[in-house]
Amino acid sequence: MRALVAYVVLLAMVVGLPIVLYTLVGPPWPDRLPNWEQVADILASPDDGTIFIAALQLLVWGAWAQLILVVICEFVAKARGRRISPRLPGLRGVHRLAAYLVASATLAVLSPGSSNAAAPPPIVSMAPLHPLGQPVADEPPADERVYQVQEGDSLWTIADEQLGSPRRWPKIWKLNARSDQPGGHTFTDPALIQPGWHLHLPAKRSKPPNRAPAADTPSASHVAPTSSSTPDPQPSPADPQAAPQQGSTSSVQLSSSSLVAVAYVAGISTAFIASRLNRRRRRILPGAEEVVEITPEPEPPPEIRELHRIHRRAFAQEEPPMPTDGELVRRADSIHVPKQAHIGQAQDGRPVCVDLEGPGIGFTGPGTLDVVRYLTVDLLRQSSNYRTQIIISMDLAEKLLGLSAPDLKQTAMELTGLQLADSHEDALRHFEETFFQRRRMVLERDSSDIDELRELDPGEALPVVLLITELDDEVYEHVTAPLTSGQNTGVGAVFLGAWPGGDTLLVSDAHRVEAAEGRNSDAFAGATLFNVTAVEAAAHVQQLASSEALDTQQPAPTSDDGGPRWLGSVLVRLTILGQPTVNIRDRAQAVSLSWLQMNTLTYLALHPNGVTRDQLAAALWPDDSGKDIHNTLRHLRSALVTATGYKNPDPKKAPFISASTTKDSAIYRLDPQLISVDLWEYQAALEEVRTALTPEDRAVALTKAAALCTGELAQGLTAEWIEDQRYPLTRSQADVLAQLAELLVEEDPERALIALEQARVIDPDTEETYFRIMRLQLQLGRRDDASRTAELLRQHQQSLGVSGDYQTEKHLGEIFQP
Repeated sequence: MRALVAYVVLLAMVVGLPIVLYTLVGPPWPDRLPNWEQVADILASPDDGTIFIAALQLLVWGAWAQLILVVICEFVAKARGRRISPRLPGLRGVHRLAAYLVASATLAVLSPGSSNAAAPPPIVSMAPLHPLGQPVADEPPADERVYQVQEGDSLWTIADEQLGSPRRWPKIWKLNARSDQPGGHTFTDPALIQPGWHLHLPAKRSKPPNRAPAADTPSASHVAPTSSSTPDPQPSPADPQAAPQQGSTSSVQLSSSSLVAVAYVAGISTAFIASRLNRRRRRILPGAEEVVEITPEPEPPPEIRELHRIHRRAFAQEEPPMPTDGELVRRADSIHVPKQAHIGQAQDGRPVCVDLEGPGIGFTGPGTLDVVRYLTVDLLRQSSNYRTQIIISMDLAEKLLGLSAPDLKQTAMELTGLQLADSHEDALRHFEETFFQRRRMVLERDSSDIDELRELDPGEALPVVLLITELDDEVYEHVTAPLTSGQNTGVGAVFLGAWPGGDTLLVSDAHRVEAAEGRNSDAFAGATLFNVTAVEAAAHVQQLASSEALDTQQPAPTSDDGGPRWLGSVLVRLTILGQPTVNIRDRAQAVSLSWLQMNTLTYLALHPNGVTRDQLAAALWPDDSGKDIHNTLRHLRSALVTATGYKNPDPKKAPFISASTTKDSAIYRLDPQLISVDLWEYQAALEEVRTALTPEDRAVALTKAAALCTGELAQGLTAEWIEDQRYPLTRSQADVLAQLAELLVEEDPERALIALEQARVIDPDTEETYFRIMRLQLQLGRRDDASRTAELLRQHQQSLGVSGDYQTEKHLGEIFQP
């Protein structure tokens, strides 16, 4: 529908507009050209409107000509796959409109029926869908039909007419890839078919088998003949004591015979170091009466201990010696999005890598699971800072990672790069939705691909998204379009099965590539691939998850459980009175959000009735209100969904931050069904205080409000709109605490003193608070405490440049006089 609307708008602009202009103002050229004398007479005579109308006519036709030029440029740019640069001067707005329409119109190119010979999808050199080396049968099976291609046909239209849905065109491509056709042609491109060709069709109304090919058992039909005289190459692991260098191609063989890269060893070991550092920072000091003992460090699992020992020995011979824990953790902190994954080494020692963004790769054979689980863990170790993200179903994750479903869910809460889907179908849908979201982002941000978008906005969280799934017929319906589209959107896939869209590797039980098919088959032939066992994968992933709790930029928590848990009825708790934090229900650890995301939440919390797009943009970017609010909110929602595991019951409704459109703009507001805010509760408590009818009701309301008085608004955040609202809230909190203290001073002076001290901390500028504290301290017989309070007041005055004030000193003298 979006493409259709774009086509209609483009047609109206390119064809309909000149027809309207010709009808209303005439052609852009005059009936006859005037001579110089006529031109001079017209310019010398008073204008009766002729010159103005002629100039206006030329201006309107010139604007249309500029529009046509820009549209042509954008179509050329789309065909070339690159954005027009530099932009034509003075036409930025027109360029953005044309780019949006052209990109929208080309969304339909995802289907082969919409492709053309000039720009086929990059599947021309793909391997056939059939098992490796298996030819297409000359005779169709009994349950298949044969269709003769007619003039004007495409796989899209054939699937629509013969199979009931145009989205089922991959099934036709699956049955006919690399088949011989009349005239000596071979069917290698789903976008190009010719009249007279014979295409096998699946049986009518037959349900495709929902079964993945076994990855554990090799099939003779999957393997090209290999010479038995060729010896199997043995892995040649590098010296474990060699220092791990970035980009090193050396490997390490573990005691279990698993083979891993040096970078993998360093990554898992650094995760162990990070969790150890986190544990040390959060340690509680013993009390004065406790016995001090020398206790050993907790012993890590043997799978972690071995990697850490290798990592530590690698630095033993280096100068300078092994860095500190903090230095190693900081070195491992990267924001670079990896383009490839190092999965093994060739016979000559060269690194063997796979592209993470592209047509995908399939694995078959008895060594498949060990290789894919290594690749999964290796990408998870690189997932911090939104670098990589894996989409995988729960069943397959249990098989690969060796963890139970509850352990996997807990692990996914810590590892933001692990996206667990409840089922195989959900994983496919999530991957497809991610692809179309990326397409929309590239379109709306006026970029040619995801790489350019990352360059334009380095702060945008755009990890490489990798689907890991078993191969069945449903995969082709959801995955083919994302992987074969001509535009790079930062998505890829790993299949347990033979994949025709990219490369397919047959892996032996010794983890050697016995056969390879696809465009990069030569690079994989004979290579030895990295691998880990299920037990090792489970230990390594859990270690990665435990290290994610470390935040080197934040102070250490004050207790072993990370602080008090949010136990409210709402899923997310936003605290903005004091240090702004976001807590998830029943969890102690606060969610880590960026400065921009926390600013966005705080601004929305201050406006519970909603704000417009322009208001939000002006608040977040006062010097450049042209920033993209849509993507900022999308990434904020994504961070909250990832942290909470929230399942949105209504896909049409955005979670956590709702958006409603009005005549002039969009209104954004926090969803009170999912997010509670301490400020809202504080304001409600103040209203209860105002409307209280009895002293008892007033005391209850004041107590409720005082419990929410935790500090100045959004402490640590800096913005103009925060400064305007900060002190009124600070003053009101101090007043609430002072009022509560006044009610408690007779029956519970200790609680009253605590309330006044809290008011002094929140609002240290008000002298009256100090005076009340000193009077109460003297009343309780604590003259030394009162003297210290007076000294605190003098120190604060000195910091403000008003020390030695006569009125203050006079008041202090009156308080302390006998």
